[in-house]
Amino acid sequence: MKWKGREDDRLMALFKTDQINKAFIITLGGFAETDKASTFVDNLKNEISKIDPKKFSLIVDSTELKTFKTEILPVLENSYALYMSLGFKRILMVEPRRVTPRLQLKRIAKKVQFTGEFIENLQTALKISASQSY
Repeated sequence: MKWKGREDDRLMALFKTDQINKAFIITLGGFAETDKASTFVDNLKNEISKIDPKKFSLIVDSTELKTFKTEILPVLENSYALYMSLGFKRILMVEPRRVTPRLQLKRIAKKVQFTGEFIENLQTALKISASQSY
């Protein structure tokens, strides 16, 4: 299992395919910026083209995310729409450790009628994904 993605000073976005647990994991951390969104989407679509999403759960690990600036919230709404459009079996969002970004994520999720589930930690998300792979 190899980490793929790009890391810079502000937003970390790493992609990992976990064949054992049938999970495609996006690990996010730091501060999100609007000018990085298109690169993130391009990289994400490139990585997903290598798997059959119908056989995997999407896990978005937001544990290390920091508070979102107001101008990034529309990008977050678009991210939820993108995740729901990719055809994964299930979408599991690992909650941020910090309270403010956790509340921001849940508020936007409700606004866009996000169909995924919020999970407390990555280990739990992996167990859920693995239990759905049979």
